[in-house]
Amino acid sequence: MAEADRLSNLPTEVIHYIMFFLPLLDVIQVSVLSRRFNSVWRTFPVIEFDQDLFVTGRKLPINHSKASEMLMRFSDYTEDFLRRRGPDSFLQKFKLRTLRIPDLDRYIEFALGSRVQELEIYSKIIFELPEGISDVFAAKSIRVLKLTGLDLGLQNLILSDSSLIEELSLNECDLLETVRVLSDKLLSLELECCRKLQNIEIDAPNLQYFRYDGGNLFSKININLRSFESLKSLSLWNAGGHITDNWIEEKIPKFISLEKLSIEKCENLKTVMICHKRLKIFEFHNYKNKAEEEVEVELELITPNLLSFLYRGILLSHTIVTSTLFEARLFLTQISATSLWFLALRHFLISFDHCRVLTLEFEKVVGFPKELKDRWIAPMFTLKHLRVEVNSKLLSYRNLVALMLQLSPRLNTLSIIQNLNSQDPIERVIKFKYVKGVADQDDSSCCKRLPIKCWRHHLTSITMENFEDVNDKERLITFFKDNTKISKKQDEKSIISLF
Repeated sequence: MAEADRLSNLPTEVIHYIMFFLPLLDVIQVSVLSRRFNSVWRTFPVIEFDQDLFVTGRKLPINHSKASEMLMRFSDYTEDFLRRRGPDSFLQKFKLRTLRIPDLDRYIEFALGSRVQELEIYSKIIFELPEGISDVFAAKSIRVLKLTGLDLGLQNLILSDSSLIEELSLNECDLLETVRVLSDKLLSLELECCRKLQNIEIDAPNLQYFRYDGGNLFSKININLRSFESLKSLSLWNAGGHITDNWIEEKIPKFISLEKLSIEKCENLKTVMICHKRLKIFEFHNYKNKAEEEVEVELELITPNLLSFLYRGILLSHTIVTSTLFEARLFLTQISATSLWFLALRHFLISFDHCRVLTLEFEKVVGFPKELKDRWIAPMFTLKHLRVEVNSKLLSYRNLVALMLQLSPRLNTLSIIQNLNSQDPIERVIKFKYVKGVADQDDSSCCKRLPIKCWRHHLTSITMENFEDVNDKERLITFFKDNTKISKKQDEKSIISLF
């Protein structure tokens, strides 16, 4: 009892701070511990209504026969909750997530009346905003506004300089034809899957983050960025035909503060050339045309301070990245065992020989063509750290390691991650140690015509971590023993260590 009294005597701000880190249902349970807690709960500045969690504590099951009953219970609960709130209490955040929203004007009027700063509304079914509720865009208290699944009933949305909104997100909203931003307060803008939207005009000198996703590869959108001095992050997904090679080449260098650029499924891009001194993160996802065929794109990045490069798609015919600081991640959507494909892979990977760490992600692993063995030149002799992620249950580690050493024959570490849906992925690591110079002169033809010898000639020892439960572990060990040129002079245990 003394402990309960001690908690009850805490200042209101301290109890609010504790409640802030608890789920809503836990906050309600805490509120019944004492009159003091109940009183403090009525002025708690964060309200989050989530129908999914209210009904089951997990994602709502798809059962249309019970949907109406669940919605009624949820509506009664929220109405009772709001009635119990203290009068004129300040509201920092109001979040409503439901299947659909009856009496939406009631919730919005309550939030605006409580001088809400963050308003977030999510509806799984497109719901029309009540007439006049568009005033939320001009509310003097709102700093963060996130709307999902709403028909805004507006032809044009104009965010004027009188608006105090700093973060605006519209997702799957039926709205308008034009979004015009004329505000120096706005810092972040997200427009995702907004049907009917045709024009975006932005004159926001302090905007730092802009993300557009048309949700439809062949949508038509006109994007006009007039002020861009402060823009740090730009994402253009499914942006239709407006984003062209010329648009990228002319506009991107003008975004002088840009640090992250993400491009996905922009159908008119064929040769992407970017010259930018401050760009640190670049992401590019290839697209499919109307025939469901991925289109070849050329990439040339003059970005000396690039730290991260991500690409998803087919092999690129031309790639240049002028940075030695970056880590690269490549997800190849088409894999083939043909000699032609491997020669194209070699041409593609040459641009990543100098990166700090390279991650390759495959849906499957194929064998190296025998006909290329005598004329193959590895594309990445300089690369020291290679990570491989394979999304397949059937995996031969022996074949995978052999293939990776064909691509990069002087690795310091090779990490292999097998992604299985049934369990957390396990990272298995092979560490290589070499001697300087060629340790053994032999008549092997593997590097006969090459000025730089591969791992076979220099390897002194390897360390294998987390390989205990690998089915073909012995085949992998045998592979290293059979292919190490200096193994005859050393004890096997000094060459291969298992941990």
